Amino acid sequence: MSAMNYFPNYYSIEDIFVTQEKVECKVNTRLQRMGFLDAGAETDDLEPGRTINLPLWYIKELKVNNAYFTVAVPDIYKNVHKAVCEAETTHIELGRLHPYFYEFGRYLTPYDRNHVIGRIIFETLRQRVRHLLDISKNDTDSKPDHRLDNIESKLHDAGVRTNTLYINWLQMSGNHLRISELVEEHQKKRKRAERSDDEGAGDPDTPSSKKRSTM
Repeated sequence: MSAMNYFPNYYSIEDIFVTQEKVECKVNTRLQRMGFLDAGAETDDLEPGRTINLPLWYIKELKVNNAYFTVAVPDIYKNVHKAVCEAETTHIELGRLHPYFYEFGRYLTPYDRNHVIGRIIFETLRQRVRHLLDISKNDTDSKPDHRLDNIESKLHDAGVRTNTLYINWLQMSGNHLRISELVEEHQKKRKRAERSDDEGAGDPDTPSSKKRSTM
């Protein structure tokens, strides 16, 4: 998989890290012999109203409107919601909140019945993309890892590389343009032909030299 490909992939280590995250869920119906999922359960069954933590890889296999669990919005998105409303997300240290802030939210969005998570991750990135562009141009030597999540970190690296290539192009320090092989071969043939004509003009035994001498 490409290093810049952040889209979920079965063989992606990053995707495995994201789907291992535990998500708080509320039990909606009695689940027989599922009490082992709740460390505080006093019976073998899961009773309605109980709250348990399930891994994301299990939740995403359930139907969005399943009758068994209701997925709760994680606190990390609730904490960002106020900053999103105030358009002050650039100061948030997403890397400390969650290293896969956008990817984790993307997985949870279909299960968010209030449609909060989708708006939060969209507005957060929309507000931070300009700031991300600025630090990619200016902070080329150091990267604020604790402020960026995984996707933002990759975008920062790509921005630094692109900016470096652009500066090198402006300064012509990376100019490696070459003529095509066909043009180069044509120039060689023309030079060889010119050399042969010059050598023939200087040889008295050549027909052209004899013709000029008789004249």
